[in-house]
Amino acid sequence: MRPIRLELKGFTAFRDEQVIEFEGLDLFAISGPTGSGKTSILDAITYALFGYIERVGRQAGQFVSQGQTRLAVCFEFAVDDTPYRVTRSTPSKGATKILLERRDGDAWVQAGEGADRVREADALIRSAIGLDYETFTRTVLLPQGRFAEFLVGDARQRREILTDLLDLHLFERLARRAGECKRAANVEAETRARLLETEYAGVTHEALAQAEAEAEVAAAREGRLAQAKSAVDRIAERGAEAARSVGDLRACGRDVREAAGTAAGVAEQLEAIAEALVVAAREAADAAREASSATATADRAAASLRKAEATWGRVRDLVATRVKAEAVAELGTRVAELRAAADAAKPVPATIAEALAVAEQAVAGHVAGAEAAMAALEGAREAVDLATHADLVAAVRSGLAVGDDCPVCGGRIETLPKARRVPALDKAKAALAKAEAAAASAKDALTEATAARETTERELRDAEREAARLAADAAAAREELGAKQAEIRTSLGGRLPTDPVATLDERITALEELETGRDDAAAAAAEAIEAATAAEGRRAKLEAEAAMCRARLDGLALGGLLERAGALTAGEVEVPPLPTVSGGGDPADVAAAAGRISVALEDLAGRLDALADARAGAKEELLEEALGVVDGLVEPAAALDELVEAVASACTAAAKDAATTTRRVEELARKLENAGALVREIAEHRRREERFDALAKELRADRIIAFLQVEALQLLARAGSERLSTLSSGRYDLEFVDDEFFVVDTWNGEERRSARTLSGGETFLASLALALGLSEQVGALSVTEKARLDSLFLDEGFGTLDPDTLEVVVEAIEQLGGDGRMVGVITHVRELAIRLPARIEIEKSPRGSRLRVVA
Repeated sequence: MRPIRLELKGFTAFRDEQVIEFEGLDLFAISGPTGSGKTSILDAITYALFGYIERVGRQAGQFVSQGQTRLAVCFEFAVDDTPYRVTRSTPSKGATKILLERRDGDAWVQAGEGADRVREADALIRSAIGLDYETFTRTVLLPQGRFAEFLVGDARQRREILTDLLDLHLFERLARRAGECKRAANVEAETRARLLETEYAGVTHEALAQAEAEAEVAAAREGRLAQAKSAVDRIAERGAEAARSVGDLRACGRDVREAAGTAAGVAEQLEAIAEALVVAAREAADAAREASSATATADRAAASLRKAEATWGRVRDLVATRVKAEAVAELGTRVAELRAAADAAKPVPATIAEALAVAEQAVAGHVAGAEAAMAALEGAREAVDLATHADLVAAVRSGLAVGDDCPVCGGRIETLPKARRVPALDKAKAALAKAEAAAASAKDALTEATAARETTERELRDAEREAARLAADAAAAREELGAKQAEIRTSLGGRLPTDPVATLDERITALEELETGRDDAAAAAAEAIEAATAAEGRRAKLEAEAAMCRARLDGLALGGLLERAGALTAGEVEVPPLPTVSGGGDPADVAAAAGRISVALEDLAGRLDALADARAGAKEELLEEALGVVDGLVEPAAALDELVEAVASACTAAAKDAATTTRRVEELARKLENAGALVREIAEHRRREERFDALAKELRADRIIAFLQVEALQLLARAGSERLSTLSSGRYDLEFVDDEFFVVDTWNGEERRSARTLSGGETFLASLALALGLSEQVGALSVTEKARLDSLFLDEGFGTLDPDTLEVVVEAIEQLGGDGRMVGVITHVRELAIRLPARIEIEKSPRGSRLRVVA
């Protein structure tokens, strides 16, 4: 697997969404200060591929900040030059989403069924790269803490990693396939064995010989019966010819007799038709004369009606004019009434106008009286006011003397006015009451006079309007009467009679009588024509029936019938000549000729039947001849046709027996051959079963896979030993013995000890040597083309190495990167990072980290 492009989205370790292009990077470093989040790039890769976001020794909470639950990564990689893209995201709410795509030309398409569901997509990813998470983090992405697991870890896990990495499961699949082939061979052999026991039971050479003998006997009988059948068929043909002659004679006799009956029937029917035709012709002539007379009468009646309508018009027009005449009469009466009413209404307005003048004079008089009463009322009110004031002054002055305090202003009274004579207050009040009553009476009289005047004014206006309306209605009615009279005058020919309605009634009655006469005449003419047509139809029908009878007689084809009788009798019977019938003969003449033909045909039919009886006596001789030919091959028969049928049936049965015995011989021969082939096939399948059984046993996991695992581990030890010798300045070599890695210390007398005894730095060097060797040798060790590790990420503590060792490690990594692989080194050691041709630097800040690619 060679990563191509990594897109990081939403990781807290990086400030913004960033895209890292690995295309063209063969050797690079991912560097930055400790804790800067540089290992999050490796977490992003494992999260995209396997859905994991935690690494050995770290928790998911350290990878994602507190409260941050959303992750999204898009990662592109290639397998065998096929680009893939996986997009995986974990939203803050809901389930994880995934989409695995494959590049098809310039477009990305979904990489198979289920590539958008987590479980199915994970399986597709593992199948594509050939590694699961554990194998991936031990061979491609080597995180801190797991670098040495392949070297000093569990032996069983190490073998499982090799099995996945080198695709040694191939041999397990081969073993299963060998077992399947073994079972299939066993099934084939058992199936054929059961087939021999059932379908091929009794198939022997002795059975074949017996069947061949039976076939020879059946063939001989078939030959004898075939010869007898041929001879009997010839005799039967002669009998059939005689029978056909008798049958033909009898059939011809029946046809002749039938023709005689037909001719007799035609003669009888034509005689009756001839008599009826005389009567029908006479009736048709009488009916034609009556129809002609009735038609002439109807024509005359129609002409009279048309003449009257030309003078007076049609009935419906006269009826419409009569309606208008009645309306004119009514309108004349109304004109007279309106004129009288208008004349009566003319003097009414003048009379009402005189009454209005009187009413206005009355109103004027009452106005003057009301004004006088109101003036008297006002004077009475003033008198009451003066009397009241005087009464009050007198009351105040009474009992006062000079020197008293004034009850009005409070001052001291110096002088007193003379006491005045006070008029009687009661008298003034009585005069006021009398003035008020007089004013009210004058007001009521004025109101009544005013109402009377207004009423008279309304009556005058109404009378004037009514007089004008009656005059207008009378004028309009006179104008309408003149127009309608002119219209009626025009309808009546320019003269208006004294009583137009009576004149119109007379004309309408006359026209209706003419219409009735025309209709009655037309009905009588139609009835007469129908009677003439019926009489002519009866006559034509009788003529048609006569023609049909003649056609029946002509249709007998008597010439051909007589020729047929002559041919069948071969001159043994004399065929009489028949009388001829003229082409356009009278029905009575044709009837007489048909009777003579019937008598002649009856005589010929009797002589044909006699000849047929004479020829029918030769069958017994033919039967005796046929029985002699058969000579006991079948049972004797009472008739020749029965014997023919018996011989034919026996011949068919013999042919069937011969064919059956022949087929049995052929089937037995074929089955003998097939049985031999089945025996050979059973032997072959048994041998195949034994071979696949032996192969399945050899392919068991505790044999060849274990052997290949040990062989691969030893090759890896040798490859890693070369790397370790370089990295350790020639001190250490690697060996693989008894499922465990050992180191040989050349500086200490070739001492061999377990790799578990190495110090931390020495373990790092040995693990790195083994990882580099695995990366180099995996292609050669794999049993398929699937296992190719073109990418390697190293995340380990390079800071623990001394400068000299670090230099050696860098040179080894540079050599590995120059072999066409992509190698990424994760380190915070700047001296190591700047030695590599490219690096991805992590810049740390309070808001998060940011990536920067430096070439």
